[in-house]
Amino acid sequence: MNKVEGITGFFKYLGAEARYFDLGRRIQNLPASQFTKADLLQTPYPHPYLRHAWLGVVFWSKQNQESPMVWSLKLPLDEQGFIAPAERDRFLQQLLLSIGSNIQRAQSGHELAAVLDNNPYAFTLPEDRQAAFHAKVSATLKRPPSRFYQPTLDYLAKPSDEGWQSLGIQGLADIAARWQEHQPLLQTALKTVPAPAFIGLAQLLEHEAIDVRLTQVLIDRLEAELGQSQPATNVIAAAIRGISHSQATGLRRQALVKAMAMMPEVDVEVVAAIASRCSDDLADVELGLQFLEMLAKLGHDNFIQVLADLMALPELRPHLMQALRHPNRSETLVEAIGALFKRLEEAGV
Repeated sequence: MNKVEGITGFFKYLGAEARYFDLGRRIQNLPASQFTKADLLQTPYPHPYLRHAWLGVVFWSKQNQESPMVWSLKLPLDEQGFIAPAERDRFLQQLLLSIGSNIQRAQSGHELAAVLDNNPYAFTLPEDRQAAFHAKVSATLKRPPSRFYQPTLDYLAKPSDEGWQSLGIQGLADIAARWQEHQPLLQTALKTVPAPAFIGLAQLLEHEAIDVRLTQVLIDRLEAELGQSQPATNVIAAAIRGISHSQATGLRRQALVKAMAMMPEVDVEVVAAIASRCSDDLADVELGLQFLEMLAKLGHDNFIQVLADLMALPELRPHLMQALRHPNRSETLVEAIGALFKRLEEAGV
């Protein structure tokens, strides 16, 4: 047997077709050429999250084209953001041991079906992200949506206060993944659907590069909620997540600045939505400073944990360092920065 190099090499050896997805901050297509470079340790993994590569793989062979297999893998990254080679090779060894010499049986999926059972590199997505992943896969491979798709379309055409309770999350995910086909419907429905349905749909739109029109509808709902005497922070967080991958970068950043300024008090869910979904926007130094000020109010432990994850993003790190040195820092932020450096000193960094 020729040497199998990397996860991509394993699928070539198997004679299988594979598609790759990043499952970290959002669920998004990962071009094979881009993943191959990261897999072969030529470049850092392009979308690090919590110091791991969260990888979705969909693959099939000639024998099982109609029923592709789906894997969710969590691979550690080193300090430079590369996939840890020892961990990758250990996983590959487990794969090769599982199929042995019977490649035909592996190609049919018999041996590979159970290879991730109790595997330390496998993980299970939460229900909403699992639905989004399945919807993204079916849309990418041009396969039919789930049986929940049409009933959900029917509800969104005539939303009611009660009807949302019978919706399946998979139906919402299928529509979000096909948002361009249903743009007029979504623009109307997102204005009026009850909060639970809005939250579910907005959180699924975070995986899509929506356009300016749909972005504006979500921002309008966000600002309407911020104008309430007691705004629902889960609606605000969902709206922020919904616009986080929008093509309308300027609109999104204006909305983030306004939301952070209007929040009556700091909310963990809103902070998490900005940190995990809108990290690219924190490269704007003034917006980044505004976010750090808000984060510092959540206590030193939260400040250090969130900042450590953001600092692992090489394109963001210099901008955050600039914000941390900003002359207009508050005393609360200065104290949080001091706690961070103390923690680093104790760790010998």
